[in-house]
Amino acid sequence: MIIPNGKKILIITEVFNPEDFLINDLAFSWKKQGFLVSVLTRNPSYPNGQVYPGYKNHLFHHELINGIPVFRVQFIPGYRTFKLLKILNYLWNMFLGFIWAVRNGRKFDAIYIYHTGPLTFPAIGILIKKLYKKQTIIWTQDVWPDTVYAYGLAKDWFSRSFLEYFVKWIYSNCDSVTVSCPGYVSIISKYCKDQNIKFIPQWSLTKKKTELLMNSEIISFPGKFNFVFAGNIGKVQNLENVISGFDDYIKRSKNKDVWLNFIGDGSDLDNLKEKVSKHKIVNVKFWGRIKSSEIPYFLDKADVLIIALINKPIFNLTIPAKFQSYLNAEKPIFGIISGEVANLINTYNLGWVAKPEDILEIANSFREISECTDNNLREKIKNMNTLLEKKFNREKNIENFTEIVFG
Repeated sequence: MIIPNGKKILIITEVFNPEDFLINDLAFSWKKQGFLVSVLTRNPSYPNGQVYPGYKNHLFHHELINGIPVFRVQFIPGYRTFKLLKILNYLWNMFLGFIWAVRNGRKFDAIYIYHTGPLTFPAIGILIKKLYKKQTIIWTQDVWPDTVYAYGLAKDWFSRSFLEYFVKWIYSNCDSVTVSCPGYVSIISKYCKDQNIKFIPQWSLTKKKTELLMNSEIISFPGKFNFVFAGNIGKVQNLENVISGFDDYIKRSKNKDVWLNFIGDGSDLDNLKEKVSKHKIVNVKFWGRIKSSEIPYFLDKADVLIIALINKPIFNLTIPAKFQSYLNAEKPIFGIISGEVANLINTYNLGWVAKPEDILEIANSFREISECTDNNLREKIKNMNTLLEKKFNREKNIENFTEIVFG
């Protein structure tokens, strides 16, 4: 156990409360333990690209959340809609962060970077490191430049060379590098060969089934057997193929009791709704975005939970945060996915796996799952608690970070 000291930590993160991300739990846990924590982030805007109610999108803003000083910088509204605007927003966030860092960076003893998207915002931490010689730690959830390439960006030689140099500048200047997926280690090691990169996975914030209290509102899915996808609805989630596979299954089986439910919001939601409407696909329901506190109840009412990603090397290395939430829900998992998560599902007998690009296999898996017995479904979840305790234990992982940052 680490005893709180006078060490002042600045967390640099694109997203923070009231945006719902894992960094909130880590920051508030450190504060509760008595550590001195501050946060530098953007004005809250995820996922719609518009400022949250109750906030103004000022250049700089300061507030206190649960005793933690939170410093915010402006974002460019509408960045979700246009690619160029998104890039300009990343640069604008970084520029304002640089101004803030020059003025305030010396006040802190160490910098903790929570990296979920572009490396432009983490660059603020590296500037503080270079200016004021502060200890710098990064926990990366997204691997640049591979993610950029996966989206079809930075195709020319100059862009790739500049991006590679930028990524190396970030990681080589960190004193400690941690990653959320083991497959990221070999990629990032190319940019910081002298560091020992440590794997510390994400953990679930949803309550376990045994911890759920009776909900005041009755959640009712439309079917007798319900598949549920919960989380960000974007292109990389490969949900067009999920819907196509489900449509193929429904047309062949004509089973009116099986439904496919989507819970969440994202850049591809409108496109998926249009697909369902245009092709008259039945038994599909979009619930939209719901409160994070309500998610465990929706997951508890599901029969099978879906996790999906497109089949590209970088995404095959990824363990999405929803995977841990699904384990907590103690429901069988249908992985329309390749790589790390598919291996976990198969190795621990947690559910079923289909190739992301194989519509027929996805359809056949929908049929197999919907026709399996209750005993078969129960067999699929028997190893979930073992996997949670072994790899994704919240207390152990927070303790690991505490040792690195405050030890």
